[in-house]
Amino acid sequence: MKKLAIKKVALSLFLAGYAASSAYALDPVMTQNSIEGSKPVIWSKGAHTSAPAQRSLTLRISNDTTGATSLGNGVKAKVGDYIHIFYDLVDADGDKDSTTKKAVLNTLTVYAKIGTTSTWTEISDITKDFTVNDEEGHIYFKISPSMAGATKIGFKLEEITPYGAPRENEWLWVSDIWDGTTTPGHSGSNPPDPGQDQHGPGDKDPDIPEGPIEYPGATVLGIFKYNSSGSVDFTNNLVDSSSTEIPKYGDKLAAVVWLKANPTDTRTTPNFTTGPGGDTNQSASYTFTWSLDGTNSAANGSQTAAAADTLLGVAVGSPDASPEGYGVIKLGDPAGGKHNAVYSNLNGGAGYDAGIQGFKLKVTAN
Repeated sequence: MKKLAIKKVALSLFLAGYAASSAYALDPVMTQNSIEGSKPVIWSKGAHTSAPAQRSLTLRISNDTTGATSLGNGVKAKVGDYIHIFYDLVDADGDKDSTTKKAVLNTLTVYAKIGTTSTWTEISDITKDFTVNDEEGHIYFKISPSMAGATKIGFKLEEITPYGAPRENEWLWVSDIWDGTTTPGHSGSNPPDPGQDQHGPGDKDPDIPEGPIEYPGATVLGIFKYNSSGSVDFTNNLVDSSSTEIPKYGDKLAAVVWLKANPTDTRTTPNFTTGPGGDTNQSASYTFTWSLDGTNSAANGSQTAAAADTLLGVAVGSPDASPEGYGVIKLGDPAGGKHNAVYSNLNGGAGYDAGIQGFKLKVTAN
């Protein structure tokens, strides 16, 4: 009986060991696909709208890299200013961009429509940079000389993080930084033609400087006379210090803004020839205000022009309105009456001794 009992115990231990060794003999298994998290999504800051918006961007133009304060919409954006894009890059898994990887920044491409052209030009000479604080991203780049004269500025960037699965989401594009009425589109490699499908950053600073982009020293404002055939005589700029051309009662004058094809060109008159080398007429993008300046001593008077005085130009839509966008004014009474009488309402209603004779003519373009 004792031997039989020992054999039963040995058999039990053998069976238990067999069962244990069989369990460990199974190979590990794994999923066919790797683990996925959430896709990153860009949100605007909601700084200029009621609330942040998904796939929208907050945009501002300033004269420094911080972008804390807009330049204001009373001026034009110019070469050397900075365009700022603020956003939150939200990822439910906690994936983040970094100042070393600069994932979103590296996807940014900027485009412009220069002058009256209908095609997009990729801007390759911009210097762009990026800061990040947790989810908060800030991209900024300086407006470059190649963007001078731009009437539309667009860009594209991707919702992306350096790491994650998936780390990429939608491409977002903006086809007009000055249009803040809609959010960006999705996908697509280039901004669309604004005339077909216009999109802005969504959260545009209401105090943003306007276009077209000015180039200090290359964006010029001048005053020219119309000749007897009804064309503008561009041979004499009445603003030029060497000009001997005198504005007279009965004259029709044009205020013209142009962008020099060559910023170093010292000419004070535009060259509106077609093709390479021609200057660009930018007048249609401006509003012109005519006024008087100085005193009327040249007319034997002793009065100073009132700052509040403005002279009315030719009304838009009238037969004499400029199809080129020039600011047009006629001096004196076009109907043939007494010229001085046309200006009797100036100087607070008291008028001047000799109408506007003796004063210098001034024009402001905004």
